Amino acid sequence: MSETVDAPAERSESHPRSSARQRIVEAATELFSTRGYAATTTRDIADRVGIKQPSLYSHFAVKADILIEVELQTFRPTVERFEALHADKALTAGDRLGQLVEFDVRMLCTGSWNVALLGYLPEVRREGLAAGMAAHSHELFLVYRTLVGEALTENGRTETDLGTLTEVVFSLVEGIILRRVHDPHLDADRLAPAVRDAVLAVVR
Repeated sequence: MSETVDAPAERSESHPRSSARQRIVEAATELFSTRGYAATTTRDIADRVGIKQPSLYSHFAVKADILIEVELQTFRPTVERFEALHADKALTAGDRLGQLVEFDVRMLCTGSWNVALLGYLPEVRREGLAAGMAAHSHELFLVYRTLVGEALTENGRTETDLGTLTEVVFSLVEGIILRRVHDPHLDADRLAPAVRDAVLAVVR
């Protein structure tokens, strides 16, 4: 997840386009998380970054596009981690699954903002944006399905309902999103290995 913008910064030639885009995403992450999506305007975001509102539209056509980019930043690191783990043939299937679970749980526990929660907001669902988020979540589900299936095979198990077992594993990991609503200061060092062990017990 993105880090909080400490203070508005004036745009200058020393800030390239990609940097300005990222600062927009960081500001939006904070504002969406603290004020809500509906209550945050593109002017609010532009003001927080320190740019004019028309400059923001050179990076994102509409506010919904910013939300999707904010949300994608919670998925990309896990997918990239999966690709790296899957390419490492020195690891067992259980190692790959366990390491991805730990990585994912730590990220969900320690990000500055509980960005994944945005998909649950009523205003996001009313505007039909949750469908796009659900598609990204399904992509992540398929990542876990791959690793769960490989771990089951490695353990000599023939599982006819791989989807259900993956749902169990996915719920154990993604449940951190809702737990963090009630406890914003989850202990990642304690939870990550505990969730890993629970997941590996499911596929053992």
